[in-house]
Amino acid sequence: MKAFASVSLLTVLAAGAFAQSKTFTFGAGLQPQQVVTVESNTAFEDFVGRTNKVSGSITVDLTKKTGSGKIIVDLASLNTGLDLRDEHMRSEGWLNVAKYPTAVFEATSIKNTGGKNFLVTGNFTLHGVTKTFSVKATANYVAESDKTKANRFNGDVLQIKTKFTIKASDYGIKIPAMAADKVSNSLTIGISVIGTTK
Repeated sequence: MKAFASVSLLTVLAAGAFAQSKTFTFGAGLQPQQVVTVESNTAFEDFVGRTNKVSGSITVDLTKKTGSGKIIVDLASLNTGLDLRDEHMRSEGWLNVAKYPTAVFEATSIKNTGGKNFLVTGNFTLHGVTKTFSVKATANYVAESDKTKANRFNGDVLQIKTKFTIKASDYGIKIPAMAADKVSNSLTIGISVIGTTK
């Protein structure tokens, strides 16, 4: 699969952290902070589909700087700003959300490669097809404090950001010739999520 990614799992720096694993959960009570986008660019039309319906969790060893986890995206809730286009996108000939309601990125390995840098290897599943790839990453961890509480977060906070490009055809999604000028086979997936420990 031809996929590339520029992932931001932003700074896993836990000052004085103990050798332990912490699990951060996405979604529950944090929907506005969860953003997943699907971007298409062609010579004749650009559009971005967006959803806040994201769930999942990631478990991280703050000392060893390793981990694994899963992010699940509700595809039926993707909104491009045009109702007719959204209907087509969800239909059987495209994403077929009735049969494949979610897209899933499962990080099977998160390894520190020096400083704030990480290598994340994972499986991305879309339209019933799973592809495996690795991406470079950084991570942003904030321990529970008065500041996190003031921003209405419960427990420790971890923000994850990633952007990668896939080919729709690699996942069995065929773009009709009549739509090829308006929908790109090359789609950029953006993920920006915040997880908490409570």
